Order: sequence, then structure tokens, then C-alpha cells
Amino acid sequence: MKNNKLVRELVPVIALLLFIIVILILCVVSARGKRASEETETASETVAESTVPEQEETGEQAGSEENDGAVPDKEPVEVQETIELEAEEPAETPSPAGQGTVSGSGIPPAAQVSGNTGVTVVKKTNSQMLAEMMDYWSGNNVEAVEDLSGLAHYRAMSASLKSSAYFYYYGDRNEEGRPEGTGIAVYGEDQYYYGEWKDGFRSGQGMWIKMYYGDGKAADVDPAFVSHSYEGAWLNNLPNGEGHERYDLDVGKAEPGSRYFQNIIGNFKDGLYDGDMYINTLNTEKNVQEWKGKAKNGVFETFEGRDLEGRVPICQDVQNPDSHMWIQPLENKDQGIEEVRDQIKK
Repeated sequence: MKNNKLVRELVPVIALLLFIIVILILCVVSARGKRASEETETASETVAESTVPEQEETGEQAGSEENDGAVPDKEPVEVQETIELEAEEPAETPSPAGQGTVSGSGIPPAAQVSGNTGVTVVKKTNSQMLAEMMDYWSGNNVEAVEDLSGLAHYRAMSASLKSSAYFYYYGDRNEEGRPEGTGIAVYGEDQYYYGEWKDGFRSGQGMWIKMYYGDGKAADVDPAFVSHSYEGAWLNNLPNGEGHERYDLDVGKAEPGSRYFQNIIGNFKDGLYDGDMYINTLNTEKNVQEWKGKAKNGVFETFEGRDLEGRVPICQDVQNPDSHMWIQPLENKDQGIEEVRDQIKK
């Protein structure tokens, strides 16, 4: 009886001890979980900080010495482009020559690949994009340069500049930090230059190109224009010396009866035609004509006579000197590479 009484008295004590032990275990587990959570958050912050890319590019302004080195309002752009890969088509295996198709052979057809999509994230700094383009341009692969300029992240880089007078530069510099030597620049309005520089100016041999994408931003641009370029001598940011201006055209989008300058080869002075000029034209019927003429400071020399519309003759057909190109007298001025000259005016 005494033993039973002792057991009954010990039961509450044992239960209380068990309760206290459970509480202590729960406190220890909770403390360890909180500590692990804090360590995880600290590690995440450290990783995030270590993966932030550095930006080294600076914007500069083309033009006179007064504007040299001016920085645009916007910072260099960092852009991500998401590309969805198209489903792959199964390759067809050609049958040996002279053999027919075997039917009922029990050979299953090639497996069809469907839903094979992936996502490629492109994240590059301005310097990385310009270095990539410069690599192709230095190898005279202008077609690849044009393809790159149409990618979303390249177009965004150009659009981040407030006008074609501002640019991001990648290449050689002098002791003052100005572009000098060989380098590449992207300007606003989908324009690029690759070539020689001197004290911050395009000087020497180089090539400028502007792409047209028909996105409605410039209502005054002819839809037939695909690209416009100049390759040759430069001085103080403008074409000066022998060079070749070219338009790539899609005459299928032109107004019927239109005729365009396609290639202009000769001497340039501050971006204007100056000297003996060779020109070929392309019309909507895709007929090419060759012309020769002379210009001085952007004004073509004229021949005698006027037509019924008041136009004057300026250039002679290479094959038929009695045939001329005609122009309104008031338009016979500032003939040259207007878009390059506009970079300096802005």
C-alpha cells in the first residue's frame, strides 16, 4: 500500500519534469533555426553584392572643341534580351540514288522534336557590345556589323543617347583620355563609326554607317532606305578627302518613278561634295545609270539650259554625255552627307 501511495505522489513530479524537458528542447531547436536563417540571409546579400557588374563607359559629344567631352544626361544602358529558341526540325536522311522507298519495313519514322524551347539571357555592357562589333568590323565583315546593330540590346544602347551628336566610345585613348588611335563609337539614332581618331575627333581613315529600321520614329525618312554609309578620309569629325558614300535601298518600297543616288565616289570637304564626282543611280525599275559631274562646296556645276519645270542640268550620263541629271536651282546647295553634318550641328 505504501508503494502504491509513493507511486501516486511521484507521477505529478515526473510529468512536470518531462514537460520542462520538452520546453527546453523546443527552445534549443528554435534558436538554431533562427541562427541558420540569419546566416543564409547574410550569404545571399554577399552573393548579390559580388555579382553587380561594373560600368566603365562614358558618354561623349561629337562636334567642336567647346563641346568635346560633354557627358549626356543618361547613364550607359544595361539591357537583357530574352530569345526563345525555335523548335528544331528533324533532319531528313536522303535515300541512295536509284533506290525506291521501302514500305512495310517496320522501321519507325524519325522522332519529331516538339516544344524544344529554351531561354538565352544576353546581358552585356556597352564596352562588351562595342568590342564585339569592333571585332567583326576590323575583319571587314560589315554585314555582321549591320546584323548586330539590329539586335534589341544594341538598339537600346543607341536609343539611350539623346541625339546623334552623343556617343559611347571603345578603343584607344591618348594621355588626356580622349579617343585617339583606332576605336569604335555608337551614336544616337542607330549610327556607328569605326576607324581612326585624333584628340577626340574622327580623323584619318574610317567608316560611318546609319541603319534605318522603319519603326516610325522618323516620319521624314524614305521607306526605301535600308542603310547609309561613308568610308574614306576624315578630318575633325567630318568626311574630308577621298571617300565613298553608299545607300543600300529597297526600291520595292519606293514611290513609282523614283530614282536614288546609290554610290557617290569622289572628294569630300567637310561632308560636302567637292571635286570630280562619280555617281550611280538606281530607280524603281532597278535600272542603274552612271553619271559624272563636278561640285564645289556642295554645289554642282551646271550646264546650259532649263527644262519646263525650271530645273538645270548638273551631271552627264557616262554612256551618253548629252543626257543629264536635272535639279531645281534652290536644291543645288549643301549637297553631301547631311546626316553626318547634322551630328556636328546638334
